[in-house]
Amino acid sequence: MDVKIKLSSKRLNSGRCQVHFHVKAKAGESSWYGYTLADPHDTLSEVVDRIRGRFSSAEDKISLHQKVLYHLNDAYREHDNLMIFKAS
Repeated sequence: MDVKIKLSSKRLNSGRCQVHFHVKAKAGESSWYGYTLADPHDTLSEVVDRIRGRFSSAEDKISLHQKVLYHLNDAYREHDNLMIFKAS
């Protein structure tokens, strides 16, 4: 899926960055927005690749929506730490 990504970020007290992103499909009118957390050592290209990877896997019919919003098991973590929402 060919997408255009816009990013903005905010540094948190923990040292991590909260990244807010907007994604628009170049073919079609679909658009999404979301959030992810980036560690201080993460590069911009790593964050963009993580977002782009989630949307390219959507072509394989993997849902863009969260599988679990809240989980009691501390060992459970999304593999990419992305929260994605459909833009209206």
